[in-house]
Amino acid sequence: MGLLLAGLSGPGVAVAAPPGGPVGWRDLGTLGGGWSVPVGLTDSGLVVGNSQTAAGRIHAFVWRDGVLTDLGTLGTDSHAVAVNERGMVVGTTVLGNGQTRPFRWRDGMMTDLAAVGGPAWAVGVNDRGEVIGTRYTDTSGEYGQAFRWRDGVSTDLPGRGGDTVPVAINGRGDVVGFTNSADGADTEAALWRDGRLVGLAPPGAWASMATGVSDRGHVVGSMRDGAGWRTFLWHDGVFTDLGALGGTDSYPVSINGRGQLAGSVQTPMGVRAVRWNRGVVTDLGTLGGSSSQAMAINDAGTVVGEATTADGTKHGVAWARGRSVDLGPLDLGISGGQVRFVNDRGLVAGELATTGGDPHAVVWRIGRP
Repeated sequence: MGLLLAGLSGPGVAVAAPPGGPVGWRDLGTLGGGWSVPVGLTDSGLVVGNSQTAAGRIHAFVWRDGVLTDLGTLGTDSHAVAVNERGMVVGTTVLGNGQTRPFRWRDGMMTDLAAVGGPAWAVGVNDRGEVIGTRYTDTSGEYGQAFRWRDGVSTDLPGRGGDTVPVAINGRGDVVGFTNSADGADTEAALWRDGRLVGLAPPGAWASMATGVSDRGHVVGSMRDGAGWRTFLWHDGVFTDLGALGGTDSYPVSINGRGQLAGSVQTPMGVRAVRWNRGVVTDLGTLGGSSSQAMAINDAGTVVGEATTADGTKHGVAWARGRSVDLGPLDLGISGGQVRFVNDRGLVAGELATTGGDPHAVVWRIGRP
């Protein structure tokens, strides 16, 4: 552990793993302040995130090939939320008057998505450059009004009288999330396709929300009824209730292009990471401890997350082709780290805490499965 802590002493330090030990990692550094965290990872290896600056502000950054680039701001702060495979970064900037505005960063330039009126926040972007987010209106409740921006035009996504909340967008422009009724008492999973609202209320559910959508149009989400939280899959009008995936409650976190799901289930023995593929649920196990949790899945079916060891230490882990790859301890400082993303080339992104407690964005390379 001492060797790993030493690796956080400066930006761009590559740390080798001991023979037979966990995978080594690389510290991406900061923009001069104490911390940095990743929010996106592309297949080309570009990492996008946010960092504290030397002046104590928060700025979005891009990391590529060992170089950390400050994306700047249109006011006082900027917060990246997503990146597409073309290197377009989207997020939210805080203006000098305190108003929040969605931005797009491309080819070294940050621009305000001016067509989106009022205070607004970006949520995601696809490879066609379509941006989704939420804008605040005088009639907005807790969440606001969902929008989709493309080529300088912003379009509100229809709802059911209350808030509309986008969560994810796929490559062909399908947007998923949830809508509220006018009184805010009813929450229903939603798909917006070609600008039209497709309600995805699972039969018998008290509440539901869509959390992901594949490029083939498979929608994954969570629904709640008297039995607890369960996972559902929707495609071409057909609901599939995946149940609790072998536990008492289930929580999907990611879907890949092949329709495979990664998630976590609550069991009497603790939380366990699982992968669902064509009706088969696989418990991904732990590193000798009692619990594990999935965070992301790539198109090869590699799942990344965290798991406990026999002594209760939390480690990062990648599950690929029936084996687990130990990424090393995440609790290196006062607070714990987290594994967040994996791309199709076997690069994993997350953060580790320093001895002072501040997290640094890091990457692990596990290689192609």
